[in-house]
Amino acid sequence: MICDDEPDLLSLYKKALETDYEVIIVDSGKECIDQYVKERHRGKAVHVLLLDYKLGDMLGDIVACKISELNGVKTLLISAYDLDQTMVDDLIERRCIVGTLKKPIRIPMMIQQIEQVLRNHN
Repeated sequence: MICDDEPDLLSLYKKALETDYEVIIVDSGKECIDQYVKERHRGKAVHVLLLDYKLGDMLGDIVACKISELNGVKTLLISAYDLDQTMVDDLIERRCIVGTLKKPIRIPMMIQQIEQVLRNHN
């Protein structure tokens, strides 16, 4: 699942990943949480969430922790800015996220990180 409030990035990420993965795209924190719950109710597992930190309706760390409370998913927090390392360490320790990606994202690096997360966190 990919959550970003920039439609161009959503479409770019989806195109890059849909040949190898089933991709769900959402453009707000609320929609991300709602869609995650819907997928769970359908019995579908969401394995990785690429989550933008600065969403229009809420911050990505809040979304990540809410989803984590729902028996979560491996979340990679995406940001164009340097995130506060203390916050990142805290989110990892609380198992809200498994790592971060910095924009601009190079697609091969993103795919490599997703594969690594899938391998290491099963």
